[in-house]
Amino acid sequence: MRFTKCCNLNIFLLVAYLLFGNIAISQGYYFYNNGYYESDVVLEGGLSVGMVNGMTDVGGSKKGKANAGPVFDFTFMKSNLSGGLYLNATYRDFIAGRFDFSLGQIEAADSNLKGTTNKFAEGRYVRNLSFRTNILEVGLGAEIHPLMLRTYIDREPPRLSPYVFAAFSWTKFNPKANLNGVWHELEPLRLEGQGFSEYPDRKRYKRNTFGVPYGIAVRYEATQFLNVRLELARHMLFTDYLDDVSQENWIDPVLFYKYLDPAQAAIATQLYNRSTVINPPRNTRPRGKSADSDAYWNMVIKVGININRVRNSMGFGGSRSGGGNTYFGKRAKIRCAAL
Repeated sequence: MRFTKCCNLNIFLLVAYLLFGNIAISQGYYFYNNGYYESDVVLEGGLSVGMVNGMTDVGGSKKGKANAGPVFDFTFMKSNLSGGLYLNATYRDFIAGRFDFSLGQIEAADSNLKGTTNKFAEGRYVRNLSFRTNILEVGLGAEIHPLMLRTYIDREPPRLSPYVFAAFSWTKFNPKANLNGVWHELEPLRLEGQGFSEYPDRKRYKRNTFGVPYGIAVRYEATQFLNVRLELARHMLFTDYLDDVSQENWIDPVLFYKYLDPAQAAIATQLYNRSTVINPPRNTRPRGKSADSDAYWNMVIKVGININRVRNSMGFGGSRSGGGNTYFGKRAKIRCAAL
């Protein structure tokens, strides 16, 4: 009986489309409720706002990280706001393609580790490096909603849908450090000898990189048009220079005057080793850790609008019990195959 009703509805929709040209039928459709219906692919666009936190060679947790992994070096102390735009195309509620554009700022400072009792963290505190960088990220990816694998006919589908996602991204960055109240771009100063003939294996780095964001999230379908999402993601980057710190060995600061103009060389000499500010120069510990690429975390709230959910202005549907215009009740999402 339900199959017959679906087929009859399909025929009616097709005729209505041919006559009025205002109903799109792709590979199928379903009724969201007796007031709205939609095609196989639902478009959703909206805004995101949240916080971003870097995981690099600089700063970190007072507990230290050594070989414990990046999760144990996370700290909220230097989290900053982020914001962006997104667009999703969700196929049958289960799988979606996604586009994200976001802006934020990442910063860290070894000075925040003052008072630590961890030897590894204490070494970073004495090193006393710091940085900040604005980031711009553009990403393309996919997400999967496992609860939507089943077909909901006899009961409403869940409004709360957990999902996983992954993407491929491009990120632009430009690390800077503060010296006497002035923020200086670090890449042109080549603080680790990038491009110096004395260090042939150290090439100048690009201030953009590809990456792989991935994470977990949940979507709440507030109304037929409004979705609210909460996402937690780790952005794995293909660079170790988000903070301008990578190499273990310190260079001879005399070389700055060989390769840079005098003004740049004077600034580089002060910035490459900031341990002189609080201690005698410390070149005995590694400057960075080249074996690990940089990353950052972000947690965002997204608010989006379903763009192509269409009002049922032609009065499709009917009561399950045979009367009234409540065929699908309050919210049903019952799908009929397309012709």
